[in-house]
Amino acid sequence: MTPPPGVYSNFKNPPTLMGPVIATSTVLLVLTTSLVVARAYVKTFLVRGQFVEDYLCYGAWAGLCAYIGVFVHNADFGYARHMWDVTQPQFMRIMYLLHVMYALYSPITLAAKLSVLLQIKRIFTTKVKTVFWWVIWGSIIANVLFYAGLFFSYVFQCHPREKIWNNSVEGHCVNAIGLNLASGILNVISDIEALLLPIWGIWNLQMPMKKKIGVLAVFGVGSIACVIGVVGIYYRVELLREPDFTWICTQAALLVITEMAVVIFVGCFPSLPRLVRHIKGQREASRSYSSEPKSYPPKLRSDLNSFAKYMGPRADPTETRNETQSNEHLELYEYSISRETGKDTKAAEDVELGNILKTVTVEQGIASPRPRP
Repeated sequence: MTPPPGVYSNFKNPPTLMGPVIATSTVLLVLTTSLVVARAYVKTFLVRGQFVEDYLCYGAWAGLCAYIGVFVHNADFGYARHMWDVTQPQFMRIMYLLHVMYALYSPITLAAKLSVLLQIKRIFTTKVKTVFWWVIWGSIIANVLFYAGLFFSYVFQCHPREKIWNNSVEGHCVNAIGLNLASGILNVISDIEALLLPIWGIWNLQMPMKKKIGVLAVFGVGSIACVIGVVGIYYRVELLREPDFTWICTQAALLVITEMAVVIFVGCFPSLPRLVRHIKGQREASRSYSSEPKSYPPKLRSDLNSFAKYMGPRADPTETRNETQSNEHLELYEYSISRETGKDTKAAEDVELGNILKTVTVEQGIASPRPRP
């Protein structure tokens, strides 16, 4: 590209966005890896059960690592420069790596969003096929069709495919920038839908407003993905107007990896309350350790649905969980259950203690000698 007036091409030490690229990539990799490890620990050692959505989350994390690896390599090669600081052979290599990034984007995002949607279905639905149940399944099918179509449109963007990175080859292509803009708009719609679904499910639960807000805070991080998606649309529009493709597209890619990471965050956050309670329980147990025997409240049955009593009049609170239900259901409300259980246990102990005292009093009256007249 010809540089603007007063600017000269610099192929040796040009301005670059490598600083933001490395910083953003490092932070996102550390955060996503930490959350995925926390989720895997909870599901493996505490819940002792893995579901389809868990494996999808692990796959999305592995794909994000691969995507960031290709992105950083491409940025270092010249993708993070201005177009007038990139040579023609460099640009061909940049376009080839960018094509690989586009091909990776759809499967990674689909896996991350399916992980969240299936988790919402497992947490907020029962065996009864309500409107919410059908809406979730409709969202799952719509996302599969959308991202599958997006994947094939990126892979077969040009015919022959070599024309994607080599413009000198004869052939024809679809408008890649227009396709990218359309995918960004549909992606934002998908993000908003994934945010509204848990809000709808939580709002219909029969629980106090304070508890509803607490559960909403777990899924509320999805709003960040919506904001990022809207900002990403702005950069996609800029690509239609500005010829400095590499510089603007690098900024858009920073938003893309952030958005994918946030979707993974949403899927991992419901496991954090269980992990926090486990860590606190371990600390309290180590502090209160002594040689004297202690009595503990009865252990809660882990195979019960913690959300069952909030699922409406048709839900059975005593129904045990089968293999298709969540073993966690966020477990944010066991505190209130344990308080009720503690009250019942204390009342039973008081009655038992009263019976013992009565028995001892009667036995003492029988055993004591009568006074002589």
